[in-house]
Amino acid sequence: MATQALSQRRRAAYAVLSPLLEEDALLDALRMQHQSMRGDSVSDIIGYIDQVAARNHIDAASRKKLYEAYFKALKQPESELPMDPWPLMQIGTPAAPTPAPAPMPASAAATPFDPAASAAGTSQPMVTALPPAPAAPPASPDRVVCAELLRNALTEVQRFHAGSLTDLRSSALEQLDQGRLSQPVRKQVRDAWAQPMQVSWVIDGTPAELSQLVHQFYVALCEALGPIDADQVLTRAVRSAEQIPAARQFSPRKLI
Repeated sequence: MATQALSQRRRAAYAVLSPLLEEDALLDALRMQHQSMRGDSVSDIIGYIDQVAARNHIDAASRKKLYEAYFKALKQPESELPMDPWPLMQIGTPAAPTPAPAPMPASAAATPFDPAASAAGTSQPMVTALPPAPAAPPASPDRVVCAELLRNALTEVQRFHAGSLTDLRSSALEQLDQGRLSQPVRKQVRDAWAQPMQVSWVIDGTPAELSQLVHQFYVALCEALGPIDADQVLTRAVRSAEQIPAARQFSPRKLI
């Protein structure tokens, strides 16, 4: 299916389920939708909502409302739906399990490596691989909220002020060089600006650093768009970020 249609499904699901589910349950429901929902027919919608309802103990009355709400959300224009939650779905996703190596026979484990035997073509016992590194922990609410705010603002700039995106990037990088962010955070931000519309914008910084980053971004917005448009873009980005589950633990207004 086209990428746009898949994005519409995720955004519609996010819109109707976020008021009912906590963050972890919501992300699980979105991942389940991405994996199991094959079409947009009534039967597909009912099947998906029934799966979510059964997993999260949603009562029958609420379930029926969700059928209609999700069907309507799928037909809404992009401007009336929240941002595509795809980047959030990647945060904290565990790595695919790696099969454990078959146990080595005791006799082979005890046999030292013999260079002479190797040169003669005699087989040697294989070295057991190290276990895979543990999956990275989920991002903290402040970082998730900051990322959502920045992505929302960048998406609006790209959609309505595309000609100013290059100026915004240049100005933001100038602000970055003039600011007092730590070197690791500055590197992450610089790397993100290399592909601003493709990265997650989850920056590994403290709340104070994230607040400074948003301030720098706002100054760059003012320089690229003018203060009136910059205020409008930032205000809408904050309102959108307030709709995600992580905002219940960390308000985006703390970053302003």
